[in-house]
Amino acid sequence: MALEELGPTFIKLGQMMGTRPDLVPMSLVMELKRLHDDVPPFPLADLRTVIETELGKPIEEIFKTFEEEPVAAASIAQVHRATLKSGEAVVVKVQRPRLPQVVAADLRILKGLATVLEDRIEEMRQFRPRAIVEEFRRSLFRETDFNVELQSMLRYKANFADEPGLFVPEPFAELSTSRVLVMQRVEGVKVTDVEALKALDLDLRAIVETGMRVTMRSIFEFGFFHADPHPGNFFIMKDGTIALLDFGMMGSIEPQRIDELATFMVAMITGDLDMMVNLLVDADLVGDDTDMRAMRGELRGILDSYGNINIGSIDVAGFLTAVMDVTVRHHVMLPADLLLVGKSISTMEGIGREVYPEFEPLAEIRPYMTEMYVRRMLDAKRHSQTVVRSLMDGLALLKEAPLDIRRILRKARRGELTFRVSATDAHERQRALNARTNRVIMGLLFPTFFFGGIYLVSTQSTLQNLFGLVSFGFAGLFSIGLMVSMFQGNGR
Repeated sequence: MALEELGPTFIKLGQMMGTRPDLVPMSLVMELKRLHDDVPPFPLADLRTVIETELGKPIEEIFKTFEEEPVAAASIAQVHRATLKSGEAVVVKVQRPRLPQVVAADLRILKGLATVLEDRIEEMRQFRPRAIVEEFRRSLFRETDFNVELQSMLRYKANFADEPGLFVPEPFAELSTSRVLVMQRVEGVKVTDVEALKALDLDLRAIVETGMRVTMRSIFEFGFFHADPHPGNFFIMKDGTIALLDFGMMGSIEPQRIDELATFMVAMITGDLDMMVNLLVDADLVGDDTDMRAMRGELRGILDSYGNINIGSIDVAGFLTAVMDVTVRHHVMLPADLLLVGKSISTMEGIGREVYPEFEPLAEIRPYMTEMYVRRMLDAKRHSQTVVRSLMDGLALLKEAPLDIRRILRKARRGELTFRVSATDAHERQRALNARTNRVIMGLLFPTFFFGGIYLVSTQSTLQNLFGLVSFGFAGLFSIGLMVSMFQGNGR
C-alpha cells in the first residue's frame, strides 16, 4: 500500500523486489506479488497531446474511432480501444504524460537512499544497494520504451509460430513510438473468470496445460520468457486460445544458464541432492562462508518432506520457495534470472490451480523437464559448438601469450613491474585515515584562529577587532568539529 501511494517508480521497484528472495524475505516477496498497478486514468487532453506529439498527426487522421474511456490504466501507461482507418480493431497503449521527469526524480531519491544505506550501514553493503538501484534503472527504462516492447512481441510471436494454442497480438510498427504502441485488439475472457470460461464450454484443463507448456518452452527452449505473467496478462479467446498481453517485462537466459536451470529443476524433481549441490558449486554460486554440511541437511529435509507426497499434488511454488529460502540463508548467491524463472513457474501454477483446481503442475512439468534435459544433454550439435568455441578461445590465448609474456619480462627488466595488494577492509581503513587527518587539520587550525583572534582584538584598530571576532568564531567552529569528530571516531 505504501509503494502504491508513492507512485509508478516505487510500484515498479516493489514488483522487482518481489522477484528477489535473495534480498528480501519470502514472506515479503509473497506480499509484493499483491502489488496492484491500477491507478486513475489521466485526462483526455494529456492523452491527445502525447499521441499527436509522438505520431505527428491529429487523432482523427490516424483512427476511424477512438474510445475516450480507457480499458485499463496503470502506473506506466493506459490502454484505449480504437479502430484504424482500414477498419481493423486495435488497442492503443499510451504512456503517461511527464512520466520520464517523474521517474528521473524518483530515481535520484532512490540513488540517494541507496548511497546512505551502503555508506552508513555496514550490514547493507553485501546487498550492494547502489547496484540494485542501477539494475532497476535499466529495467525501468526498458519497460518505459515501447519500441523494446514491440520487438519483444515480434520475437515471442516468432518463437511460438508453431503453437496453435497461443495468440500474440500483431503490433503496428508504423503507428508506434517509444511512448505509443498500437496492436491488434484481443476479444476474450480474463483467465481467472472461471464462470465465464465455463459458460463458453471451454476445456479448462487444456487451457491450463497449454499455459504451463508455453511457460516451460519459453524458458528452456528459447531462453526468452514473460517475466510478469499475472492473470491480467492472460485472456482466453472464444476457441480456447490463450492470448498473452503486455510484453514490457521480459526475461532472457543464456544457453549455459538454461543448462544449469534444467539440471537444477531435474535435481529437485527427482530428489537428487548431490546433483543439486554440485551444480551450485560448479556454477560458482557458493561462497566461502557457506556451511555445506548444514545446507545439505536442510535441503535433504525439504526433499524428504516432499518425497512422501503424491507427485501430482506437490505445491511447486512452495517447493521452490523452500529451496530458495535455504540457499539464500546459507549465502548462496542465486542469479536474478533463476529467481525470475521461479516466479514465472510459480505464478503459472497459481493461475492453473485457480482456473482448474484439479491441475497437477508437477505431473505436467516432470515429463517435459526429463525429455528436455535428455535432449539438451544429447544434442551433439550444441556440444560440438561449445567445443569449437573453447578451442578458439584457447588458440586465441596461445596466440597472445608470447606477446604478453614479452611485455611482462620487458617491464621486469626496466624495473617497471609493480604489484598492488588490496586489503578487504581497505575502504574502512581509508575512512579511518581520513577521519584522523581531519582531526589533525582541525587541531592545527583551532589554535591558529584562536591566538590570531587574541592578537587582533588587542589592537587599536576597529577593523582588526572585527576580524578578531570573526577569527574567534572560526576557532569555536573548529573546536566543536574536533570534539564531534573525536566522539564519532570512537578512538580511530
